[in-house]
Amino acid sequence: MRVSWVVITSSLILGSSLLAREPLDDVKLKFTDCPAAVKRAFLAEAAEAKIETVTKEKDEDNETVYWADAAMGGRTYSIGVFEDGTLSEMSLAFDDDEIPLTKCPEPVQAGYKAEAFGEKVDLVGRHMRYGVILYEAIIPYKNKSYQISIAEDGTLFEKVLIIDDEELEFEKCPAVVQAALKKFAHAGAIHDVTRSTGIIRPTYEASIEIKNKVYLIEVDETGLLISKTLEAGED
Repeated sequence: MRVSWVVITSSLILGSSLLAREPLDDVKLKFTDCPAAVKRAFLAEAAEAKIETVTKEKDEDNETVYWADAAMGGRTYSIGVFEDGTLSEMSLAFDDDEIPLTKCPEPVQAGYKAEAFGEKVDLVGRHMRYGVILYEAIIPYKNKSYQISIAEDGTLFEKVLIIDDEELEFEKCPAVVQAALKKFAHAGAIHDVTRSTGIIRPTYEASIEIKNKVYLIEVDETGLLISKTLEAGED
């Protein structure tokens, strides 16, 4: 099942997100035991910071990366270096965690009180994104779900309707949807049907092959044609 997002409101435009890393394997070692190229890279990036312990990991591409935390300018940075001394990533170190809303800063609590449709919020995730700390929670409301993100000063970052997409077989679509897709496919082959919960009502999108070209056709649950477009990359 894929999940899409429809932005309902946003009150901040911030910079690019920090890169996430998924450690697949890790070994602790002393800084002095690192390869010479790795040590030089750490010394170049960490400046005056002292590094004693390094974690050696395999990333998702099976490349070896050495990670260390370094305290600089009153903040802690996480530094990743490949075995040949190439910098992989350097970012503010911050642990994602989930905490009770009652433990959040008061402006965050006030923000959820204003934006959560009156629903009770127990736990929120705390994340570093775009250089600020955001508090995020999924709020169910009127048979839909919204993700609400609020900065630590109480500023609403975004309020997002969560749209669920589900791939299904053509034969399992409602009869009216099957009829509509067949009608607009003009006898073309119908592939890859996806059902979306939509904003107000479900919609169905299918990939249609017509005369050696591929089109995307979207209809709603009543069979109403929403769009028929040539797939990107096709002339």
